[in-house]
Amino acid sequence: MSRRDVCAFWTCISKLMTKRQPKQRSKSSKNDNNIGEISYEDMEHMMHKIFNGTANGIGHCNARELTETTLGMAKIVNILRQQGKRRGEDSSRVILRRLLLSKDLNPNRELFKLFAGASIDMLDQFDARHLSNLAYAYALIDCVPEFDDRSDLFDHIAMRAVETKVEFNAQDMSNMVWAYATVDKPHAVLFEAMGDQVVAFEHLGDFKHPQDFSNTLWAYATANVPHPKLFEKVANYIVDSKSLDQFQPQHLSNIAWAYATAQVPNHKLFERVANHIVASDSLDRFYPQALSNIVWAYATAQVPNHKLLEKVANHIVESESLHGFIPQNLSNTLWAYATAGINHPRLFEKVAKHIVESDSLDRFKPQELSNALWAYSAAGVRHPKLFQKVANHIVDSKSLDRFDPQAFANIVWAYATADVPHPKLFEKLANHIVKTDSLERFKPQDFSNTMWAYATARVHHPKLFQKVADAAIQRKTEFSNSQHVANLLWAYAAMGIVDKQLFLSFMPTAAKLIDSYTNQGLANIAWAYAVADVDAPTLFNDHFIEKCVNKKDGFETEALSQLHQWHLWQTKEESNPALPIELQEACYNAFISEEPTVSKLQDDVVAQLSSIGLDPKEEVLMGSGYRIDAIVKVNGKTIGIEADGPSHFIGRSKSPSGSTILKRRQVSSIDGIELVSVPYLDWIKLRNDKKKKQEYLRKLLGLKSDNE
Repeated sequence: MSRRDVCAFWTCISKLMTKRQPKQRSKSSKNDNNIGEISYEDMEHMMHKIFNGTANGIGHCNARELTETTLGMAKIVNILRQQGKRRGEDSSRVILRRLLLSKDLNPNRELFKLFAGASIDMLDQFDARHLSNLAYAYALIDCVPEFDDRSDLFDHIAMRAVETKVEFNAQDMSNMVWAYATVDKPHAVLFEAMGDQVVAFEHLGDFKHPQDFSNTLWAYATANVPHPKLFEKVANYIVDSKSLDQFQPQHLSNIAWAYATAQVPNHKLFERVANHIVASDSLDRFYPQALSNIVWAYATAQVPNHKLLEKVANHIVESESLHGFIPQNLSNTLWAYATAGINHPRLFEKVAKHIVESDSLDRFKPQELSNALWAYSAAGVRHPKLFQKVANHIVDSKSLDRFDPQAFANIVWAYATADVPHPKLFEKLANHIVKTDSLERFKPQDFSNTMWAYATARVHHPKLFQKVADAAIQRKTEFSNSQHVANLLWAYAAMGIVDKQLFLSFMPTAAKLIDSYTNQGLANIAWAYAVADVDAPTLFNDHFIEKCVNKKDGFETEALSQLHQWHLWQTKEESNPALPIELQEACYNAFISEEPTVSKLQDDVVAQLSSIGLDPKEEVLMGSGYRIDAIVKVNGKTIGIEADGPSHFIGRSKSPSGSTILKRRQVSSIDGIELVSVPYLDWIKLRNDKKKKQEYLRKLLGLKSDNE
């Protein structure tokens, strides 16, 4: 066979393999007679002869023959890898697999490195088509041959393309940049040169196929190589097109995905694409991945088109099943609707039902689980069965090594936000973090969200809080977001974990960010330091007061109440800056505005106090603004009594919450009365024995025993 015949052989084989195979009557074996009357042995001998001839003669091929041979073999490898081993496949595929693939289905590295070496020796003879086809071939099989000087084939192709300033047509450029993005070789100079050529075109009529647009934009976005002029030119061309009917659903989704990923949100382009999809009679031609990518793109680009998202959601809801959606499609879709703020309960219900009814969640990656949970919580859609299934799956997992810090943070944030308690889940995640050698992979937001979640869910885990505190102190300079700082410190204060070193270490950072706090952030940071009782003159100064005054109309009741408690703490020293009178009054009024509720525990305690001859006054409003459950006079001394129920402690522990700690301290120091506690756990132990309860209270208040 001539070199040209050998080249044509591999090209023809690759084309034939894309056609549907006829069903085989029996399992392939060496006795099968698959093609005419050729036996397996004869076919194997023939193909080995052609293969060896190809390998031995590759150095004598010209540029066209070499690239077509390489591309033909690469396509065969790609087909064999995609299809895998099949029962009853014809003998030719069995033989080709042995020649071109290793046992682990990787391409024959030695063969393709041989072809790469031959290409380098004559790369100066390659024109644009040959260069792009060569790069495309190796990208198709994810193969990047390296040479002794540590360069690789893609380095040489890029240099040749740039240095010679070869003119590429639209398809060649598309294939070239697609190849580099696919093998993760973002060659900036090459991408710039390719992009400049596109921009220099008078018009984009050379892009005869929408796939060329799609692949080109996908490549720049995937490689993270910016080229604003390229994206602008392509967007203008698409916007000005008379019709988008020539664009397949996959092209539209890839284009939208590329603009969103590259952070080039061209509003006119997004509107044109959305209008085209909305006007479609049906979305049946859109595969699940295309639908998922489209809604993800619009949410990411922050150009949510309500009609588009509504149409896609309705299409998904009306589908017979979601079996065509892989986990990534599901999680990205949910994330998109939650991020865009589009409320579509039927969509969330359908996806949740599909996940809950799945036999196993093993196909879901940790990020997909965390994104899905985050979406339900962010969208305010409660689905306890879904949360229960995911939590059980995680708890039953042998290892959590596949979970990254962001996944941990998003998961616990979702359960805390949705108010779905699952102690075993929180315990398992916390234990894993504690056992981790280093928390260097955690970003400030991961620390903040994780601890906020444990505090909000009121999950007691001292070792976790200590480990995160130590890590956060070491990396305090990395915290550049005021919300992360406020939420982190609030979490420790809310849990009653007064780590003085943590609060002192973060004081300069918290002060530096003072201009960027939200109203709730200002209130949280102030309240946290009040609980911790750590003086912070560089943080709470005239500038802080000024920020509070400027934002006074934006504070909600909870934030005003927190500021009132901070003001009580701050003004313990007359020299400290104080809130203006008008704002003080607003904070005080907010603090006392909540109607008191009397618990069964409080009723019982008050009843027993009366039984031992005391005259308790209930829900007494003190000068500080705090309400005391009951106040009694004992030997002429006023004593306040708090019936401390579960909400006054962390989880089922005896550790008081930050609010409880602050109240006890401030009532004592400001109102000047002794405050004693009747913890619910102690009271429960007394059961319904009134005598024991009365004796407990006498001992607590220093009264003589009934037996004395």
